[in-house]
Amino acid sequence: MKKITTGVLILVIAIVVLIFQYINGDGPFKKSSTDVRGESYLVKRVIDGDTIIIDKDGQDERVRLIGVDTPETVKPNTPVQPYGKAASNFTKKHLTNQRVRLEYDREPKDKYGRTLAYVWLGDEMFNVKLAKEGLARAKFYPPNDKYRILNEQAQR
Repeated sequence: MKKITTGVLILVIAIVVLIFQYINGDGPFKKSSTDVRGESYLVKRVIDGDTIIIDKDGQDERVRLIGVDTPETVKPNTPVQPYGKAASNFTKKHLTNQRVRLEYDREPKDKYGRTLAYVWLGDEMFNVKLAKEGLARAKFYPPNDKYRILNEQAQR
C-alpha cells in the first residue's frame, strides 16, 4: 500500500510540474523560437549600442537587443551619455555589414514596434558580448528573460 501511495504522489507532483510549465510557457509544450541556425540577416546600420537595422526580405527592420541597455546616444531631448559613443562604435565595428541570426523570446515586438531579439554573430551572442565588454548593463523586461542569468553574469 505504501508503494502505491508513493507512486501516486510522484505522479501527481509530475503532473503539477508539467501543468505549471505549460501555463508559464517554459515546458515541453512550448514551441521554441530558438533556431539560431536559421536564416541570417545583413546588418545595414547601427542606430546605437543596442539597436540595429537589418535587411529582412528587402525591407529595413529595426531590432532592439534583448537583455542589455547601452548608454543613450540618439534619444531625443537626451544628451549623449557617458560611454554611449563607445558602445555605439563597438556595435558598429562588430555588426555593420555582417550577417547575424536572430533569436526571439516571448514577445516579438516592443511598444515602439521594434523587433526584440538576441543577436548571434557566428556562435557568439552579441548581447552578452556587450555586457562582457562593460559597454552595456543587463536589463530585462519580463517576460523576455530567457538569458537573464547569462547576461547578468557577463556584466560582472
